[in-house]
Amino acid sequence: MKKLLYIVCIISLAGFVIPACEVENCPPNTMTYLHLTLSDQYGRTFKTSDTITVFGQTYADVTVYDTLPDKTLQPRIVYDSLVSDTFINKEYGANGFSIPLSYADQTRIVLSYRSLDQRFQGTDTLFISHRNKPYFTNLDCSTMMFYELTSTTATRHRLDSIQIINPNIDNNEKENIKIYFTVTNSDE
Repeated sequence: MKKLLYIVCIISLAGFVIPACEVENCPPNTMTYLHLTLSDQYGRTFKTSDTITVFGQTYADVTVYDTLPDKTLQPRIVYDSLVSDTFINKEYGANGFSIPLSYADQTRIVLSYRSLDQRFQGTDTLFISHRNKPYFTNLDCSTMMFYELTSTTATRHRLDSIQIINPNIDNNEKENIKIYFTVTNSDE
């Protein structure tokens, strides 16, 4: 009987000492995206009649491996290389996009257009300056990166203008930037 009492006491003590599992209160989405909408010259949302490819560009130092005549590899660093990553590939009928921003203070986004009948192709580049705001919820969750848009500029090959609607980018899905195009009746 005394042994049973000791075992019960040890198990009870262990239950108090070992912490119980706690529920994670982490947000389901820890990624933050810039939400762009496409509008005509009157501010109405429209769907594109072209295919659009969206890719991000950044400059980075890249290690390149050259093959020598004796078949060995020699590393070489190429400074300030232009690195691209495709976010959206040949989207047809799009009226907006959600894309990630760079951890640097500026994000460069290229919109590449191609009409379905091959009459037009071209690109516009968006330069988006932003302030990074790391957001820490608790120890169990990873740090999220929020952003505050400070300015935008763009080339004007196909797009007309660009406007910041909501400068604060967090994990709530809100429109942040509106891109205006001059739309003819055949484009609508």
